[in-house]
Amino acid sequence: MIILLKHILFLITAAVACLLIPAGLSAQEAGKAVAILPFHLNAPPDKEYLTEGIRDMLGSRLRTEVGARIIGRGEVQSAMQASGGQAVAANMSAIAEKVGADYLIYGTITALGGGISIDASVFSADSQQAEEVRNFYTSAITSDQVMGAIDTLSWDIIENLFGKKRPASLLPAAPQAPVQGEKSSFTTAHPDKTFMSSGGGFALRGGRNFVKTRNFNMDLRGFDIGDVDGDGRAEIIVADKSEVKVFKRDGTRLNLLGAIKMLVRYPVHAVNAADLNGNGRAEIYISAADATGPGSRAVEWDGTAFVDLFSEARWYVRPMEVPGTGLVLAGQAAGQLAVMPGIFSLTNDNGKLRKQERLPVPDGVNLFNFVFADLDGDGRHEIVAVDDSFKLRVIQNGTTTWKSEERFGGTKRFIGGEPAMETGKNPMKNDLVDAVGERFKEFFIPSRILVSDVDRDGVDDIILNRNPDTITTVAPRMIQYPNGTLVGLKWNGIGLEEMWRTRKIDGYVINYQVKSLAMSSEDITDDELFIGLMLNTGSYNPFSSDQATVVIYPFDFELSESN
Repeated sequence: MIILLKHILFLITAAVACLLIPAGLSAQEAGKAVAILPFHLNAPPDKEYLTEGIRDMLGSRLRTEVGARIIGRGEVQSAMQASGGQAVAANMSAIAEKVGADYLIYGTITALGGGISIDASVFSADSQQAEEVRNFYTSAITSDQVMGAIDTLSWDIIENLFGKKRPASLLPAAPQAPVQGEKSSFTTAHPDKTFMSSGGGFALRGGRNFVKTRNFNMDLRGFDIGDVDGDGRAEIIVADKSEVKVFKRDGTRLNLLGAIKMLVRYPVHAVNAADLNGNGRAEIYISAADATGPGSRAVEWDGTAFVDLFSEARWYVRPMEVPGTGLVLAGQAAGQLAVMPGIFSLTNDNGKLRKQERLPVPDGVNLFNFVFADLDGDGRHEIVAVDDSFKLRVIQNGTTTWKSEERFGGTKRFIGGEPAMETGKNPMKNDLVDAVGERFKEFFIPSRILVSDVDRDGVDDIILNRNPDTITTVAPRMIQYPNGTLVGLKWNGIGLEEMWRTRKIDGYVINYQVKSLAMSSEDITDDELFIGLMLNTGSYNPFSSDQATVVIYPFDFELSESN
């Protein structure tokens, strides 16, 4: 009932705002023509009211402040249908011409946690340049801040397009913290518990929330961050099946540094950044494969473009920390099985990968589902792995000593599987198909298992995505991941125990990474948790495309008052 009343109040306020038009603008028909397209909703259906409310408020503010002529929704809808139905950049010229608009405004609304974010784009019909689409972004941490966020977005557009400055009373305020008593983005499994260890007691400070970048129109397959250009700041790396893009980060704004086109034959299933050659710039290692085997690649930024270190390598690849050795490029091969037993360190010999020592891991562990971690601080490293059922295991001396009840790290990414048939070939004569099925077993690639001492107590913690309790492993290709929760686990002597978690994240969690901003020139000292996420849509739309984003949580631990 309370939620319904909030929705009604929002719509009434938006409607009243539309009526508050100064009489002095009676000649507003002479102003610029603006068409506001329907905003795409990445949120549960109960947020549907936001789509119309945002259009009302944007239109009202533009009409009132700059005398814009807002084109009717029926006319806009007809033009969109005639142009393919999609509110994407490629269709903007046709829609603008159809309705006679100087500007088109379109975008997405994303609900994450207890707040929303709005990504808006403005297309200028009279511009033929690459910058003809200008992007704007705003967010609200709580429902009470939504109208203020929309007003801020309206003024951002007015100032950028029309050059009119907002009143001093409407200048953007500093981000607001959640009100007293409201849930933080982080919660603890036991609110009365703090981290108690030999390094001191730490607790995760509440009252801070996530931010997000703009949305990407892509089927996100890989994600990482790393200092690719050597300037001391981490770039954001995202990948779909056939392209890897690298963005420089300016707060939540992303600017493209460069892109790596992959062979369509080898879909990407993992991307990682690491400075293995020690030159101060992180290389990008792209693990890619078709059903018959890997065709991986590594690139490095040379100051102006990405250059290959190796390509079409017949190894699945991943940089990782190995106890007693340090950071190495690890690899696993295909053969009679899509993934053959044995994980090896690799060296790059003039673009050719050569096998070195075999890593000390059991045969049942593959390249992408494990890490080494010193969970109890005794100087000896255990193996933490996600098994085929997405259950978490701790392996000591080759024996599983603990297994979780919950499922972690589940994704729809896999390698292996049956290869596509050649056109015109009789399937009964396909010598690539066997009756046993082991040869073409699908190996699902979980999200990362992160090892990080985020509470700074000197003992390794584990960070990973916990899947919803309803997830099973029946028909894993068909599994939908409507949400996830990032959790921090610590060894309590007999098992891994949850010590903190983020609030539920609406969307399909692809991957994540933790990095320190200590080298950043910004006035930020806290670590941050970056999450690559595929967004859920609140209603079925056959014209909608896949959308991904990066969500950023600040880590902020403090000493417990009892210490």
